[in-house]
Amino acid sequence: MKIYKGEKAEKKILTLAGILTLAATLAVSVTIVLAAANDASQSAETSKATSISIVGKVADTEITTITFPAGLPSATVSVPYNDIDTSSDPQVLHATTSEPVVRLKNTSAGTLNIWLEITNWNVTDALVASEHYELEDPATTTIEVVDDVLSADGTAASVDTSTTIATTAYGALYLQLVLGAEAGKSGTSTLTVLGETP
Repeated sequence: MKIYKGEKAEKKILTLAGILTLAATLAVSVTIVLAAANDASQSAETSKATSISIVGKVADTEITTITFPAGLPSATVSVPYNDIDTSSDPQVLHATTSEPVVRLKNTSAGTLNIWLEITNWNVTDALVASEHYELEDPATTTIEVVDDVLSADGTAASVDTSTTIATTAYGALYLQLVLGAEAGKSGTSTLTVLGETP
């Protein structure tokens, strides 16, 4: 997922790469090395599942972008929207009627524990001070605060959400950015959603 911020703090756009059944990364790597001439090394690895689709708030259509509206330096931006639901239906934080920016759909045959990974926002400029998330049951509509840390400083991070999604079920993903202190900065980041068997 790539995020773009226009010059002079005009807008930040989060663009999801590909069709968002995102590339697997290694969960475990095991290597055994033996020294004698009649020995052979062995290696094994397992991958996190890539069968999580990022879809709209209501429709199962896969999204391609999430946009964070422009904000002042050091501001918190908590009303992103996706390209399926558009700017007319952004994320809502509210005591009784909260709505996520996107849903995550488990298309695998079993329950998955969800991991979120991002690449560095700040390769070129100090665009993002931090990024946070909440991953909830879609039936929960009482989300007022987004404070689970995805990246404490806007740099690359991998987070075990400790949240599971059953097969064919959904999770509601809320996102929030705290912008850096300088105006007119831009950068990109890729968000990857992965799953592993709990």
